[in-house]
Amino acid sequence: MLDPKTEKALAKLTEGVREVFGNDLVSFLLYGSAAGDDFVVGRSDLNCAIILERITHAHLKKLHAHLANWHKLGMAVPLLLDRKFLENGRDVFPMELHDMQAQHRLLAGEDVISALQIDGRNLRYQAEHEARSKLLRLRALYAEVGADRSRLEGLLLDSVKTFVILMRNLSRLRNVAGHRRYEDTLTQFESSAGASFPTMRHLLRVRSGSEGWRGDVDGIFEAYLEEVERLVDLIDGDETQ
Repeated sequence: MLDPKTEKALAKLTEGVREVFGNDLVSFLLYGSAAGDDFVVGRSDLNCAIILERITHAHLKKLHAHLANWHKLGMAVPLLLDRKFLENGRDVFPMELHDMQAQHRLLAGEDVISALQIDGRNLRYQAEHEARSKLLRLRALYAEVGADRSRLEGLLLDSVKTFVILMRNLSRLRNVAGHRRYEDTLTQFESSAGASFPTMRHLLRVRSGSEGWRGDVDGIFEAYLEEVERLVDLIDGDETQ
């Protein structure tokens, strides 16, 4: 549930998006943590999707002209989609569309996401690609920020939810209904996979403010990296699909 200040900002965003895109607007929706139970005031962005009938260069110019002001209200760079992209991209982006479908809040227009039939045949391959890409990125970023404690903390807290979202999608492959909260998703995945990810759990709790940092951050990163590598191996060996 969002706090009153964020709800007020969201109302201003909705009004602004309606004014800017007018009759071209099909749907404006909030998705991700702000549409669920993991929103952290002062840390989480408002992730939004703007869906139009057809996207033109003029629409991009309009978005560019207003985005700086929308950032001040807490909005991340929105997804700008059109009906054709949603229809033809269902097999390429099953993970993102599944997550958006499972956790979103309609702010204006038609709820086209709920009605979308998503092809999940390629979900495992996408999950493996995402996990391996994020692992490579983590290693590269550590090379850059490893000696800077504050930046390393930010790297850990910003990346952990990505891997939990991957776990949620792997649960879908096993026809297990995914939980909305990150920590519940982690618990479910640990149970089904017969594996433990205590460092990820610690990071989720630090991120939510329910727990403080335990021990040396560099040591936490080392343990976290090992858990990410274990997750990659689990995804690689998943023969569900």
